Amino acid sequence: LERTRHKTIQKWNPDDHPGCQLSGVLLMDRAPGHFYIQAQSPSHSLAPRMTNVSHVVHELTFGDNVKRKLATQSGVFPGNFLGSMAPMDGNAYMTHNLHEAHHHYLKLVSTNVHSYQVLQSSQLALYREDKVPEAKFIIDLSPISVSYQRTGRRWYDYITSIMAIIGGTFTVVGMLESGIRVATRKQTRRVY
Repeated sequence: LERTRHKTIQKWNPDDHPGCQLSGVLLMDRAPGHFYIQAQSPSHSLAPRMTNVSHVVHELTFGDNVKRKLATQSGVFPGNFLGSMAPMDGNAYMTHNLHEAHHHYLKLVSTNVHSYQVLQSSQLALYREDKVPEAKFIIDLSPISVSYQRTGRRWYDYITSIMAIIGGTFTVVGMLESGIRVATRKQTRRVY
């Protein structure tokens, strides 16, 4: 198990974890919601005791892919913005004991580019012996929106800053020179 700043990387060997591969697109309303991944079949009876819902999230994104790609190429965003759009990508969530499953809590913060920043936390949940464990994804929308824009300094702001530095330096040098002059006058008066 290796822990980096935002990601937990576990050694995942597909041969050790045979199972289903799930891929697809979910169309969701702009409202809080959830989805579950659970081993279930009308044709088979599952032993809840033997169910393992370890999983790898290869990609989980929210929002319009085309607009998100255009926005990320514009260079308006801070460096960590791309990682916050899909913080679960590439993470492995393995259960090592019986009756366990990961529950993922996702807070979506909308941005001005038709994309979302995702605040993610995951917890390992324990289940009763007669219940089939399920990987749970709980999604909540933040009432706050983040707006990004790039602003530059105008030329007159730069000139004003330079003048302030020069004026401040002139004032400090003048105060030091006047203090030295007063000190040397008092010293020369004591000598005579």
